[in-house]
Amino acid sequence: MSETLLDEIVRRIVEVARPERIILFGSAARGRRGPDSDLDFLVVKSGVSHRRRLAQQIHRTLFGIGVPVDIIVVTPEDIQTFRDKVGTIIGPALREGREVYAA
Repeated sequence: MSETLLDEIVRRIVEVARPERIILFGSAARGRRGPDSDLDFLVVKSGVSHRRRLAQQIHRTLFGIGVPVDIIVVTPEDIQTFRDKVGTIIGPALREGREVYAA
């Protein structure tokens, strides 16, 4: 994945969501992205009551980007609550991920 593509994805996410942080995680963050891999992003935003709705808005703005993207919207409170809970994606995303945006 090129840095230009990553920059464009981040720009579009920021434009729609105005998050505090964006973390790229999964195979792309580990440098092991294959031709069929998607890009996984943890989008951190305060005060979001409808996480799924915001994720859908982000997906719409990424239409046509040319790669599959997976968006997970969380709040800072979610991070505090679930970062050490087994079975959630937040902990691994924070440990293995790469912060690509911070407000």
